[in-house]
Parts: sequence; C-alpha cells; structure tokens
Amino acid sequence: MMIHMNRYKGFVSYDGMFSLIPILLLTVFILNTMNFLIYDSIEKMNSQEKFNLIVVVADYIVKEGGAHKDGEKVYPNWIDESELDGMKSELPEMRTYLSLPNLEFGLENADGYDGEPDKTCVYRIVVRGQDRELDRLFVCG
Repeated sequence: MMIHMNRYKGFVSYDGMFSLIPILLLTVFILNTMNFLIYDSIEKMNSQEKFNLIVVVADYIVKEGGAHKDGEKVYPNWIDESELDGMKSELPEMRTYLSLPNLEFGLENADGYDGEPDKTCVYRIVVRGQDRELDRLFVCG
C-alpha cells in the first residue's frame, strides 16, 4: 500500500506567508503615518494656543493694562510707561497663570529689545509718554 503525498503542500504555506508580509508592512506604514500626523497636529495646536495667549496679553496691554488713563477715560494705543512698569512687577504671576514661562513685554525703543529668533512675538504700534512718540510694544513668549 502506497501513501500518496501532495507535493504542493508546503507551497500553500509559503504563498500565505508572502501575502501576509505586504499586508503587515502596509499596516505598519499606515500606523506610523497616523502617529506622525497626530503628533504634528498636537504640536501645531500647542503653538497656536501659545500665539493666541500672547495676542491676548498684547491686546490687554494696549487697550487697558498699559493704556494711558485720564480719570475714567482710557486711551488705547497710548502707553503710559508707569502703568507698563506696574504690569512688569506682576510678570511672574502672569507667567504662572498663563503657563508662559518666557513671557516678557515692553517698548522696543525704550527698553532696547531686539527680539530673539526662537521666541514667538507679537508687536503693536503704540505711542508713549506725554510727547506721544511712536514706538512698538513687543510681547514675546
């Protein structure tokens, strides 16, 4: 009695193995791409949130916090340097509250700020002092 063996029995397992390799490679590629896209969008969102906070600080300084006041009247875009200096004394609390450890602001010509390339900055054109000299307010973080 002779047992008949199928000579193509191993071919099916090799065929299955070779068909699974591209599927696994494609799955790994798709997962890596999705991972990159998720982290990239998180990074962009954090950067946009930081920029939005800096814009809020700049608007607050220009419109209210550092603005020149005459009684009840507030003059936006006219910076009172004493008001601005008063805000600078509150800078450590602002940094903690806004979670911006590198937050700084001031007047470009009066404070001699040149900017730093690794910081996000917002600039506002303002007038300062009683002579109403043009200057640029910077808020960087």
